[in-house]
Amino acid sequence: MRDLSVVGYVPGGFDMLHVGHLNILRAARERCDRLVVGVAVDESLVAMKGRPPVIPHAERMELVASLRFVDEVVPDLDRDKRVAWRARPFDVLFKGDDWAGTEKGDRLEREMAEVGARVVYLPYTASTSSTMLRQFLTAGVAAEPASA
Repeated sequence: MRDLSVVGYVPGGFDMLHVGHLNILRAARERCDRLVVGVAVDESLVAMKGRPPVIPHAERMELVASLRFVDEVVPDLDRDKRVAWRARPFDVLFKGDDWAGTEKGDRLEREMAEVGARVVYLPYTASTSSTMLRQFLTAGVAAEPASA
C-alpha cells in the first residue's frame, strides 16, 4: 500500500462532451489515484479559440462531474497550467498525444517541471472532436431551408 496518492489533472474545454473526452478521462484515471478535471471557463475558451463554447461553463462542469471516474471538477481559469496547479496541486497533467513534440506541448512540459509536475500524453481520439461536431452542426444549420 502506498503512503502517497498520485493526483492527475486533465484540463479541457469539454464542449459538446463526446467519446474522445471519455477516452482521455478514462485513460487518465487508470494512471492516477485521484482524477481532477479542469473545465475551461467560457472567457478562456473565447480567448483561445476565438469563439464561445456551445455549452455554458456551469453545464460543462456538471456533465464532467457526473462521470464516475472523475473525482473532482474545478474551473480552469488560464492557458498557463501553473495557475491551475497553484489553485489545486497535482502530480501529473494528462494531455492528448496530438500535443507531444509541439511548441505548445514543449511549453507545457517546461511549465509543469517548474512546479514539480510532469506531463503524460495519452492517445488522441482522431475520429471525434468538438471541432468536427461544431463543423457538422454549422453545416447542418446552413443546409436547412428557411421555413416560411
